[in-house]
Amino acid sequence: MTIQDLKLLRGIIDDSISKLESYYTAKSVDFPSLDGPFNSNPAAEALSSEPSVVEAVNAITAASYQLMMTARPPFLSIFDAATAYELSACLRVAEQINAVEYLREAGPAGRDINDLAKTTGMEPTRLARIFRLLATHHIFREVKPNVFANNRISSYFDSGKSSAAIASGKIDKHEGTTGAAAVIDHVTDEVCKASSYLYETLTDPVKKYSFSAIHAPMQQAFNMDRQFFSWIEEPGNEKRFSRYNACIRGTSLWNSPNAILHGFDWASLTPDDLVVDVGGGNGMPSMIVAQAFPQVRIVIQERPQVVEHGLKFWNEVYPEAIKSGRVRFEAHEFFDAQPQTNASVFFVRTILHDWPDHDCETILNRLRAAAAPKTKLVIGDFIIPFACPDDSDVNLLPGAKAIQAPKPLLANLGKASSTAYCLDMTMLTNFNGQERTLPHHVELAKKCGWKAIQVHRRDDSPFGFIVCAPA
Repeated sequence: MTIQDLKLLRGIIDDSISKLESYYTAKSVDFPSLDGPFNSNPAAEALSSEPSVVEAVNAITAASYQLMMTARPPFLSIFDAATAYELSACLRVAEQINAVEYLREAGPAGRDINDLAKTTGMEPTRLARIFRLLATHHIFREVKPNVFANNRISSYFDSGKSSAAIASGKIDKHEGTTGAAAVIDHVTDEVCKASSYLYETLTDPVKKYSFSAIHAPMQQAFNMDRQFFSWIEEPGNEKRFSRYNACIRGTSLWNSPNAILHGFDWASLTPDDLVVDVGGGNGMPSMIVAQAFPQVRIVIQERPQVVEHGLKFWNEVYPEAIKSGRVRFEAHEFFDAQPQTNASVFFVRTILHDWPDHDCETILNRLRAAAAPKTKLVIGDFIIPFACPDDSDVNLLPGAKAIQAPKPLLANLGKASSTAYCLDMTMLTNFNGQERTLPHHVELAKKCGWKAIQVHRRDDSPFGFIVCAPA
């Protein structure tokens, strides 16, 4: 890296900011303020998923982080990485005490930390230090000494509910929300705790080479020998189970809500066609398809315990689809024989990443055995880019070629793509699963009798959709 490279990075940032300025000016809106609450300017927030905006923001993110890592002394960068868990721990405190809701009710002037501490039953000087670390990372604002307020980032995980109602314990904080707070809560709780046992798992004499779903760091951390999904459904884990269902709903936030609409040619389906959402959780992505394409019939398959939550969610948000019978839930374990043998589409979104390859093969083989000649398989998962240029033959698939990053950015856009790699570690921690590269996805499908025929990448993240046909 030379001074010239630093100038190139600066040029990428300057050029991208100019593009944003031009785009937002043309739409007669200003870029959202970091200091204001999220969605205070809905028109501006709505533009965040526009391809031109996403491209510019990704370039700014990648170049800014690479510039920072280049310019800073190496020890400071290493120390930041080594202590990243402190940020997670502080974020968990803020979420658990419902700080976002309390601060929202205080308004832009903020709330004194002594008042917040008294309300939440915590010691004020410690709480102030926690919020100051978060504010230093632009999560919350310290508007005056020891007075904190929400900003665009913190208010993103606001449940919108009364702090008093949540504190009373009479309502479910996450019910009816996007699931953003549930994602934060799950990741900073059991995932964070289990991640600290990654090294111990990798060096354990039995678990070090095992890809069993009961040999993940999660089992090491919580001293149990059950697979995560079984454990979280056990008595004593009711709060975790309820939160996890909201967390699964929140996985739709990894990319723009309408990403699923570009993952397959849904408009080509007729009322005679059937989409089977395999392991569909609450069915949030399927709901987006059902709302956009009223001719589509959908069966959402899930474990019996999850079906109950899913039905409740749909009956609250989109009851007419359930009442008409156009969308229905079906209790089914995807490791068992697939009962739907007339499906036009098997939709498998964020399922395979939960499982090691041998379990994924069982799932895909079950679907292949039930497939008709014209059935399509749509895999929705992160398509992990390599951190270097990739000339694999699979890039010849229609839609497979990724966006080319300008030099001297990493080929995978570095920090702009880092969420996918963190999720990869989360999959390892929770389930011994993984996010996969495109060659890995294609080869896994091929082993189970499916041929990849199309890739639909999303520009706002490494998330994408792989369409397969029976081989």
